[in-house]
Amino acid sequence: MESTPVAPDRLKHLLRELQRHQLELELQNRDLREAQQELEESRARYVDLYDFAPMACVSLDGRACIRELNLTGASLLGQARSHLLGQPFVPFVDPPDLSRFLQHVRHCLLGNRVSTELGLRVGKQRFEVRIHSAPFDGGEPHGPLCRAAILDITELRQMQFRLSLTERLATVGTLAAGMAHEINNPLAFLMANLQHATQQLQQLPTSEPVRTALQSLTDASMGAERIRGIVRDLGSFSRPEEGTSGPIDVRQVLELSVKMALVELRHRARLVLDYDEVPEVLADSARLGQVFLNLLMNAAQALPEGRADQHEVRVRVRDVEGWVVVEVQDTGSGIPPALLGRVFDPFFTTKEVGKAMGLGLSISHGLVRALGGELTVESELGRGSVFRVRLPAAARPRAQPPPPEPPRLVAPRRGRLLIVDDEPLLAQSLELLLEIDYDITLARGAREALEQLLQGARYDAILCDLMMPEMTGGQFHEALSGLLPEQAERIIFMTGGAFTPATQAFLERVPNPRLLKPFRREELDRLLAVLIQ
Repeated sequence: MESTPVAPDRLKHLLRELQRHQLELELQNRDLREAQQELEESRARYVDLYDFAPMACVSLDGRACIRELNLTGASLLGQARSHLLGQPFVPFVDPPDLSRFLQHVRHCLLGNRVSTELGLRVGKQRFEVRIHSAPFDGGEPHGPLCRAAILDITELRQMQFRLSLTERLATVGTLAAGMAHEINNPLAFLMANLQHATQQLQQLPTSEPVRTALQSLTDASMGAERIRGIVRDLGSFSRPEEGTSGPIDVRQVLELSVKMALVELRHRARLVLDYDEVPEVLADSARLGQVFLNLLMNAAQALPEGRADQHEVRVRVRDVEGWVVVEVQDTGSGIPPALLGRVFDPFFTTKEVGKAMGLGLSISHGLVRALGGELTVESELGRGSVFRVRLPAAARPRAQPPPPEPPRLVAPRRGRLLIVDDEPLLAQSLELLLEIDYDITLARGAREALEQLLQGARYDAILCDLMMPEMTGGQFHEALSGLLPEQAERIIFMTGGAFTPATQAFLERVPNPRLLKPFRREELDRLLAVLIQ
């Protein structure tokens, strides 16, 4: 049986259909290849994102073993990824946090999204992490997995801790100023009474009991002067911005810093002071004292307690070719070379978290540079460190004979004084001290003083406490300036040293003199001699 021939038109149609299907197949294959390529590229991008994500990503099975891990996680754990896969995660968890970690994994595998914070340990290094986990079906053979994102929050926690310490330091500074104020008030009437008692004894005929009493009062006055100096130093360290630059002897500044650091030093090392004769430097003593105190405390804290006979802190002062060089050397463990270049970085510290802020050396470095000098460090592991301050020497003034001792200034006439203070003992002490030369009137507060003045009383000078309840010295001055401006110009402010921002702004605005309690009779006499003519 012969086959029926296909018509040419039909054959052409079949060929066209075949070509069309072939073209569609090629297009489909091309689309499939492009889709496959895009899928591979997408997977590669995902792998890159996964591997180089800013957080560690890890999947844990029911035994808390690592089943998946990105490169960030491997870097965090300090080992190759291939070595970590299949290993338990538990050895990396800080032992005190182990129970919380296992509970976290268990809750996640039960189908819960969970978060926690804990510590990890890699070798000798400990860091804080925050873990966010969600359940995931890992299929065969792993079964349910706990997929976790681990964020290293060590620097965040350190920053929070340092900010907290900064706030505490600010509070301590305010407290120090307040303590100085509270000490200065009773110290002022103590010193005034000592001066008054001395004056009274000096008027008696000389005898052995009088000489003995005068010597006792002199000794007591010296003790009060020491307290006065300590309180003023405390105030200057709590308010270093008040200082001004001038020629100073670095040895005197060092002596104060040594006294303040001695509590830390005496149980850790022998202190050796090696001072040469050096020229003065142009600096602010409070700021420079802060630098020296930081270096001394740093040296002390580099040494263990209870081994003072085995360690030494040596302080040297030298004149080197126009520079005054101060060195603070300790015999501690030294600073590793890899860290030596970072010791002046803000918030960098080699001490444990909670032991230091990492700001002392950074602040000191900035203060020394502001003075035109430099602060450097040399260190050797096992032998200790040397911090070196170099400051340009001040120009040497021409040698002049010392000026004669100035005579005691007293007012040319017996003036009228108004003492305004809410501390009755201080006011009474000043009255006893001054009544031999002046006519004294006491007011127990600014309102009482204002009433006296409005009733017609007039005074050659008004000694007014700055910080008083109800009406402050500043408010008293402002009220008097509007009513009796001539009397307002005669106010001498007395202060214990604690200033609110408003009070500080007021003192900068008015020209009236001020006396820092406790003050000497000679300081007051110089001011009164100007007002009482």
